[in-house]
Amino acid sequence: MTDIDAGRLWLRLIGREAARAVLDGRPPDGVTLAPGYPSQFSLEVMEMVAGARSGAPGGYGPYFMVRKVDDAVVGEIGADLDGATAQVGYTVVEPSWGQGYATEALRALLAHLLADPRIDRVVAETLVEHAASRRVMEKAGMRLHGRRVGEVDGEQAELVVYQVLADPLRSGDGRVGAGPQPAGGL
Repeated sequence: MTDIDAGRLWLRLIGREAARAVLDGRPPDGVTLAPGYPSQFSLEVMEMVAGARSGAPGGYGPYFMVRKVDDAVVGEIGADLDGATAQVGYTVVEPSWGQGYATEALRALLAHLLADPRIDRVVAETLVEHAASRRVMEKAGMRLHGRRVGEVDGEQAELVVYQVLADPLRSGDGRVGAGPQPAGGL
């Protein structure tokens, strides 16, 4: 698989050897590690990839977010498929927050996902109070779809769910030129 162009980033599929390198405390071949990388969440992603599976079976990724200017890994992004729905997750290391990397990566992954005829809808969720992550989803074209209570780090938490729908022409509803359709908010 080739890298996905995400503006100032490349989304590069994380293979087992790359994950093992990060877990061993060294940069994978062809990249450097940005300040603050890896985060604890990044290490959990690497353990998953290095373990029983490489990439997401039936899914997309996970991918490294690789900054083009210096080939530095600033985070990860990926999606798992559940039927015709893709659920996206992403993280950027704290020293790289506020620079638009998550938005660029999410926009690129959404375009890639919505080009797949198997996918009708892409969802993502975050804590209600996580305003920065909510802004990322909104800037990438996702719309608030609802709220739910879920478990985060072993605790009950209120989450917001964002989504974007695929082009309705693919499902044959007859609307012309509509493009990706955001869902209505609350």
